[in-house]
Amino acid sequence: MNNFHLNSDESINGISMADLEALIIEMVEKVLKKEDSMIFQSQHPPKAFLDTFGSWEDTRTVEEIVDDIYSSRTIS
Repeated sequence: MNNFHLNSDESINGISMADLEALIIEMVEKVLKKEDSMIFQSQHPPKAFLDTFGSWEDTRTVEEIVDDIYSSRTIS
């Protein structure tokens, strides 16, 4: 796999689909690695995120909730 490092002003004309795919994979892996390191650096998840757990309370059955969701949707 070739390692491409293009600046924002460089053209990608002439790049093969395989090379483009390799470049995309490399970019995604770089972003995921950065995200992973950010998660591990903060030992505690944000309070706003934790506050979302257990906040949904509903006495309806799953079927009733699904029926309600479908009946409230409209096709435009």
